[in-house]
Amino acid sequence: MMGAHTGDLRVIANYRNQWRQINGAPLTTGMLQADKAFHYYSHEIDGGIMYARDQFSGFQTITNKIYLAGAYGYDWLSSHWRGGIQLGVVSNSTDLSTQTFPTQWDYPNGTFSQDIYNGEENIRASQMYVDLNLGTSWKKKFNKFNLLAGVAIHHINRPKDTYFSQVFERRKMRGVFHTEAEIKLNADWQLEPKIMWMWTARAQEYLFGSNVRYSTANNLIPFVYFGVFYRHGIKRTFDAVYPVFGVIYKEFDLGLSYDINLSPLSKGIKRVKTFEASLKYTVPTSKVKYKIIPCDRY
Repeated sequence: MMGAHTGDLRVIANYRNQWRQINGAPLTTGMLQADKAFHYYSHEIDGGIMYARDQFSGFQTITNKIYLAGAYGYDWLSSHWRGGIQLGVVSNSTDLSTQTFPTQWDYPNGTFSQDIYNGEENIRASQMYVDLNLGTSWKKKFNKFNLLAGVAIHHINRPKDTYFSQVFERRKMRGVFHTEAEIKLNADWQLEPKIMWMWTARAQEYLFGSNVRYSTANNLIPFVYFGVFYRHGIKRTFDAVYPVFGVIYKEFDLGLSYDINLSPLSKGIKRVKTFEASLKYTVPTSKVKYKIIPCDRY
């Protein structure tokens, strides 16, 4: 999806804060992305870079990811087709001194003790690997709505993902299918249903819901959108619902969401909510939409 926007350049920032149950510390995610589109008649060549950071401050477990991506788009058979490749480096680190292991169980006191030797000679505090992802999408405009569908495969190269120095566990490939539509109801209202399905090994998850976009006819905030989405694992219990609200001002798009956890993990536990915010800025396109041939008049 690098370059899949209506402008020349897009910059996105995202922040997520969730779950304070483990050691009383949250899991936070931050992401920054920039991608640029280059148009040449029916062809489009896109490039971009993305940086993401996940941190669990309870054990100082940090994951840093930096990806470079390229995409190619082409208009064919009244549709827009895209293909992309993403290559990056992922590094993980954790503070082993704040953690305990099975051998550190103190039987007389009935607790884990860091004073007992953990016996872990085959574990490291950090790791790094190269990651490769591929994807494709299709978009078509119909009379009353636009339709987009895409599929991506992550971890094509099956990288080694383990803190152990002698046990080489490789990441399973993860598939993602997504589709969404833009349905114009009238001059002011637009319906935007979305579905995403992800799977890896024997784990599956899907999200579905819809935004509603409203034209306010206000110069300060011309568009607002709101909606509700639901996240669930196939053949297992409920996960969460999350309302979404956002405003669009000129080239800026600010979105907010708030997870409400419904899973059994939330029973008897406080502070199971999750907050997420995103800000997107899109530079207007320089692509020529209309061509006029000047003609002298006599």
